[in-house]
Amino acid sequence: MTYNPAVKLIDENGVAYGIKQVDGKPRVSSMPYTYDIAEGNVTGHSSWYQFGYTPAVGVTESDIWSAGGTYVFPTAEQQMEVVSSDNTQDIGTVIKGDATGNTVQADADSTTTALEDDDVDFTAATAVAIGDCIILDPHGGSPSWGYVTAVAAHTLTVAGGFAKGYSASERYYAVIDKSAYTGAQVVGIQYLDDTYTRKGEIVVLNGTTAVDTIGTDFFRINDFRVLATGSGNKPVGNISLRNTAGTITYSYMTLGYNISRAAIYTVPDGLTLYITHITMGFGYAANQTHYARLYLRSNEDPITGFNMGNILYPEAETVCANSSTPVQLESPLKFSEHTDIKASGIASTAAGIGNVVMRGWLET
Repeated sequence: MTYNPAVKLIDENGVAYGIKQVDGKPRVSSMPYTYDIAEGNVTGHSSWYQFGYTPAVGVTESDIWSAGGTYVFPTAEQQMEVVSSDNTQDIGTVIKGDATGNTVQADADSTTTALEDDDVDFTAATAVAIGDCIILDPHGGSPSWGYVTAVAAHTLTVAGGFAKGYSASERYYAVIDKSAYTGAQVVGIQYLDDTYTRKGEIVVLNGTTAVDTIGTDFFRINDFRVLATGSGNKPVGNISLRNTAGTITYSYMTLGYNISRAAIYTVPDGLTLYITHITMGFGYAANQTHYARLYLRSNEDPITGFNMGNILYPEAETVCANSSTPVQLESPLKFSEHTDIKASGIASTAAGIGNVVMRGWLET
């Protein structure tokens, strides 16, 4: 039978599937579902991962996050503050625009790869330079950032585009001087308010002087990471996201790392989380036989799916002794919107380290 390249396999929605070509030759592919999600081929699905590390799994329970000890979820919306333990290099310097107020706005003819402002000379005073970071609407509804690749009097080119493909058109902005300090300069926070709606804010660091967030509706912290640095490309100090009294830490980046490592997550409104892979590990000094019991818990009742608030149930568990252990999941773990999950551990000694890696997908 002669192969007809016009013949296609069509699904119930009229979408072609199953036939691919390599050098003009047909190839039938049955790609694993999670691979298709990772490639962006499944509408309404996005890859998800969360990993945590703790420096001291002890004989009393410790959650798996960089700060160590027990993690406490916020009980209500609140304003927070960001602070570093270093006061020499973890500092961001705004040279154009405004990072805390809405006072300097890009022109309407700005694009996804260029910021235009006819009222500002980017080559004057402290001139903008290649490598400087631009943050867009740092505390607006859709904050974004990009890195300068070319400078003209009234135009900053961002050849790689702004994060998430956003445009700079009529966006409030600030430019951060990469050369001023070597450490972390700008951090980004992904959080949920008490309706579990996803939000974000970008904060410019000021060393050991705490910088308040503009948002006052922080309720769950799902991601905390460095977005811009000086020449050192990493924080010089430990960076904390905490309440404005400075007494409770809600996210933490260990010095030298550009992301908070926390096996702690809350499923946003309108989404379902499926976890397909978990690896848990514990380590102590060489030639020792100490062990740790590591476990993942959630506040979703396993029978009814009801959200139990502060009551947590185990979802997966293993015992490690100077090893990392994959937790076998014959089918993915499913967590409904608004569910809190976190990994924890208890060890036979007070000096071991623990880590947890989780992967899966979010589905609308």
